[in-house]
Amino acid sequence: MRGLRWLRDVRWWRVIAGALLLMVAAPVAWAILVAPQAIFLSDRERTGEVHLVNTGSKPEDVQIDLEYGYPATDSAGQIGIKLIEDPDSGAPSAASWVRAFPHRVVVQPGQRQVVRLLATPPAGLKDGEYWSRILVTSRGAQVAVATPDSNIHAGLNLVLRTIISLTYRKGAVHTGVTVDDFRVTEEHDSLVTWLGLTRTGNAAYLGNVHLVVQDSLDHARATWDTPIAVYFQQHRRLAFPADSFPPGRYTVHLTLDTKRSDLPQDDVLPVPAIERSAGVVLH
Repeated sequence: MRGLRWLRDVRWWRVIAGALLLMVAAPVAWAILVAPQAIFLSDRERTGEVHLVNTGSKPEDVQIDLEYGYPATDSAGQIGIKLIEDPDSGAPSAASWVRAFPHRVVVQPGQRQVVRLLATPPAGLKDGEYWSRILVTSRGAQVAVATPDSNIHAGLNLVLRTIISLTYRKGAVHTGVTVDDFRVTEEHDSLVTWLGLTRTGNAAYLGNVHLVVQDSLDHARATWDTPIAVYFQQHRRLAFPADSFPPGRYTVHLTLDTKRSDLPQDDVLPVPAIERSAGVVLH
């Protein structure tokens, strides 16, 4: 696959959390807000909408692109968005047959712009799920930059990018996940959970990781929740503060379910919950 890029984003499921500051010249506020955080289309509903809101004081030149991509982990267990400009013919990509109207627009301060999405899938498309990332790139006014020579003035364009997901479902879709690895270690003042997951079925698994830490007396000492999306395979590293825990033996209980509070539940494919437990000794 050519044109593969990684966009590091540990909270990609949030509307604004997918935004990347590509060029920084001075402290700035996000001008363009993008909603919703995920678009779901299907063979029954092939159209959708993205809303752009300019919360700033200057016009924003906004461009909307679609590119095949999905969340994946690297060798360190960190999550990122894997973008592939030229996917293989067998990849479940919807990027080439979903269009955004308008593709580029100037949004005035305080104004809202609706971008309409239209899916025109090829004939004979197999049942299953097809994916794209919607890249919303905003270019604001130039920011003046002082230089040692007071007679020279330079300017930099601020380019901000928000990435949201697009899912197209055709026919019968189903999903699931297997837990290939679940272990807990102590690293400095952190409790680190390693979670290996493999998706089953023909659709992405959209779920929630719920962790409960119990001490040797079965008292709950901490709980954590992390949304997760498994498109193929992941080997995820999740680190949590443990400096307030006294030394001793602990048990970490894992529950994987599809109760996503950040997505419309009708768009989340239901799967029975999975539970696991692992022990760890903190020093």
